[in-house]
Parts: sequence; C-alpha cells; structure tokens
Amino acid sequence: MRSLQCICLRDGTVADFPAESIVCLGNFDGVHLGHRALLKSAKEIRARRMGSAACAVLCFRAPSADFLGADKIPRLCTLEQKLELFRECGMDYAFLIDFPEIRALSPDEFAAQVLRDACHATAVVCGFNYRFGKGGVGTPETLKRILDVEVSVQDEVRIDGDTVSSTRIRRLLSDGRANEAAKLLSRPYTVRAEVIHGKALGKTWGFPTLNQNFPPEMLIPRHGVYITDCEIDGRHLRGVSNVGSHPTVDSAATVNCETYLLDFDGDVYGKTVAVSFLEYLRPEQRFDSEEALKEQIARDIQAAREA
Repeated sequence: MRSLQCICLRDGTVADFPAESIVCLGNFDGVHLGHRALLKSAKEIRARRMGSAACAVLCFRAPSADFLGADKIPRLCTLEQKLELFRECGMDYAFLIDFPEIRALSPDEFAAQVLRDACHATAVVCGFNYRFGKGGVGTPETLKRILDVEVSVQDEVRIDGDTVSSTRIRRLLSDGRANEAAKLLSRPYTVRAEVIHGKALGKTWGFPTLNQNFPPEMLIPRHGVYITDCEIDGRHLRGVSNVGSHPTVDSAATVNCETYLLDFDGDVYGKTVAVSFLEYLRPEQRFDSEEALKEQIARDIQAAREA
C-alpha cells in the first residue's frame, strides 16, 4: 500500500502504525452526528476491552465519489478540517489512503491487506450502509465473515424523523437552511479561505468588507445574505456575509463570499479567516440603485446585531 499513511492527530505528523488499532471506516464528509456516533463507538470498545489499542479512522485523501461519477460532489469539509474534527472527537490516528490504489481490491483482499496487515485492526467500526471492495460489493456482514475481530455496525442516526447524512446536509445548505444543517453537523458549516482584495466599494460606502473565494472542492451554500461567525487569529466576530455575484454592482462577477464584520477595524488581507454560516437572512437580489443596496446592507447589519 504505497499511499497508505498514518497521521498522528495529536500533532499532525506522519507516524508508525500502532500495534493495535480500532479502525473506523467511511468517507466522513462533514464528520456529522452520524459519523460522531461511529467514532464514539470505537472509544467505547477500547474502554470496554481494548485499553492498549489506538482509535483510528481510515479514510481517503479525496472521497471515493470523486473517482466514481462524472461530476464531483461538493464537500462539507476539507481534509485538513476533517483531521481536526477527528482529533476533537478523541481519535488518535488517521490512516489516509488514495482510493485509486485500492478500488480494484476484492472485499477479502481489502480486509486482509489493508485492515489486518497494514492497519493492525483488532476491531472495526462502520456504518449500517458501509460498502467496500471492488464494485462496492462488500457490506458490514462481509467484514464479519472475513475478519476474526469484533465488527461493530453503527445504526442510522435520525434527527427530525430522517437519517442524518452528508447528502441531507448538502441539500439543506443548498436551500439556505444553515441553522438546520448546523444541527446535523453539530456545528455551523464553515469555510476557511484567504482574504483577497475586492473592488473596495463597501469601504467607500462605510461598510468595509473582506472578500474570499470558496475553495474549489467546497460546497457553496444558497446565494444570499447570512449571519455568520468569523474567526480571525483566534478571535470570534459576528459578521454579515453575502454569498453570490453582487448583481447590483457587477453582473459578471464570480461567486464569492463578502463579509462585513461588526465592530472590527483592522487589516486582514492575506490572512485565512473561518466563516461559519449561522442563519440565512434573505436571497441575493439586484437593487435599482447603489443607495437602495446601502440601505439594505444597513438593515442586514442591524438584524445581525439583534440576532
């Protein structure tokens, strides 16, 4: 397994594979409540009977869906965010592998070569709908048949009568239902990006903003105006963010995120800022004049203050 790599989540360094590991399996896009239940199950197995084993997550550097369909599915988190979330959930290691390297392995080959021989799995945890091996023919029952270790299968987690899934969260964000998506993620949907120079119109109007392009792999939520939380150098600030192309001032602009920070005065150009989407205020719209746009921005800012 040339691409298989063990990352110590404590410090982010490449490490040797532990002698014993409880391995969690999946794509883990977003590390939502369903994923967190699976990770919790691994820690419970260790506490119950495997005190010396490490809790680890085996996942792909790029999701398997990137290689299986014509169109890439937008992501809910970057690999960097995913590793950070694994650490916050109490995992010790992440085992990273490139999907093309293992896509041709049969279920038996995957279980033996990857889980048993390379990852030293002494227990495995997966979701009820986990599929693996060439053609996706392997199931949790297949793992139980192949491996001579405990295989724990996490049942679906349901919120508001429906299964928590990455697909459902993407749909909510595409509909502008950021607060509902946050409930399933256990945190707001967050995008991290460098602050770049814009047209500086907001500064001219008395509403200086920071401009960011969405990372190409990340999901762009419904166009419109949001109340956001912005983290800059460890400091959290309330923001009003517009996702869209700014049709009033530039109909040809590409979609980006433009944020006004409440009660902030500073230079953040070139810094990476995390923007977390809390609540959808209104759709993006074209105004008859710049003056009408400025008046609406002032109302949006007031709404953010009162939220």
